[in-house]
Amino acid sequence: MKSLLLSTVLFLGSYNMGFSQSRWMIGSSAGVGFSKTPGSDTLANQFSTRNRLGGYGNLQLSYDLNRATSILIGAGYLNAGYKINNDTMAFNTSVNRGMHYFNGSLGMALRQKFGKANYISEKFGFSINYELGNNTRDTFNNQDAGTRFRIIQEQQRVWNALGFVGVAFGGNTEGGNRYEFHLTYYQPLSTTHNLRVQHSEFFSREFPLTYRGGNLQIGINYYFNFGNFQKTEEYFYD
Repeated sequence: MKSLLLSTVLFLGSYNMGFSQSRWMIGSSAGVGFSKTPGSDTLANQFSTRNRLGGYGNLQLSYDLNRATSILIGAGYLNAGYKINNDTMAFNTSVNRGMHYFNGSLGMALRQKFGKANYISEKFGFSINYELGNNTRDTFNNQDAGTRFRIIQEQQRVWNALGFVGVAFGGNTEGGNRYEFHLTYYQPLSTTHNLRVQHSEFFSREFPLTYRGGNLQIGINYYFNFGNFQKTEEYFYD
């Protein structure tokens, strides 16, 4: 009986999670994103640009250089795009174009702690997007029948580099994990698509637009500390 009890204790002890803290953390981030064509574009009188709602999800690694500074590495999926509206139409007023990206990012986070476990964080860095499943040139109509205007989209680059800045409110759990609620803006460094909006009878009139892929993201991050996945080396005997 004592041998069975001792064996059970050793078995459970060898698989018990340790709570030694690590500089490395792994986690995920998810949320919504808002994107549109730049405000500097000139539109015809009856047209306007609208925010397009998309989403994102990614995996992230964080390495703490010290208690206030971390290196961030991420990879995941982004849905962005644009929405062009004809304000004179009563129905089917918009062309709503979604774009799908694989993205990777590298950045840094700075934290200012307040209270026992909470902090405010600022982050900045660069991201690279790779557009998935898109042709070099596509035409998008505002409706299937009785089309009143359309957009001809010409892709400039498959890869798109963006700089990002953001702010987050977060905290640490008793086990050393970390959670954050963040607001991050991604600013493109170059144009990715040229757009030509054609309208009027027989699409006889048109005006140009540009699309870069910048977007504002609102979401949640959660990181697990690597130290919580290590096996403890301590054993206890009666």
